[in-house]
Amino acid sequence: MDETQTAISPQAAISRYLTALRSGAAAPIILFPEQRRLFLVVLTGGVFDVIHPGHLHTLSEAKKAGAFAHKPVVLVVVVASDENVTKRKGHEPLHTAAERAELVGALKPVDLAILGVARWQDTLARVSPDVVVFGYDQKPMELPAGIKVVHLTSSGANPNSKTGKVRERLGL
Repeated sequence: MDETQTAISPQAAISRYLTALRSGAAAPIILFPEQRRLFLVVLTGGVFDVIHPGHLHTLSEAKKAGAFAHKPVVLVVVVASDENVTKRKGHEPLHTAAERAELVGALKPVDLAILGVARWQDTLARVSPDVVVFGYDQKPMELPAGIKVVHLTSSGANPNSKTGKVRERLGL
């Protein structure tokens, strides 16, 4: 392997990685292993239909979950599909998955928000995370070896940090 192919800055490697994810490409294919090791990828996900302080807390904590590596952290957030929300929550989301992804992607801790797919294994293969963060109200699932799992224990100090409570207060 030619040195000019692998010697790039962490920011350039991150830019290539995010560009590949935005295009739908499989991220590991476009980076040499030496380039991918320049940064850490944290993956988390959720519905994000009514953004509230609990979401901000969760996303900030997810970003911090990669700090142990002492290198740049990329936070990728998977936004649940409309079908998955309806199936799991028992009601249609207020906003489409694309709208929710746009909102989440605009939040400060988030580097990229992507739409969820039917099989979570496909998302793992596409994103190739080093760390997966589950919110305090999510059940961690078994992941392939080598992926660190972090399960948050709170949604923050705000009592309105639950979408169901916000929906109830709004009469939805």
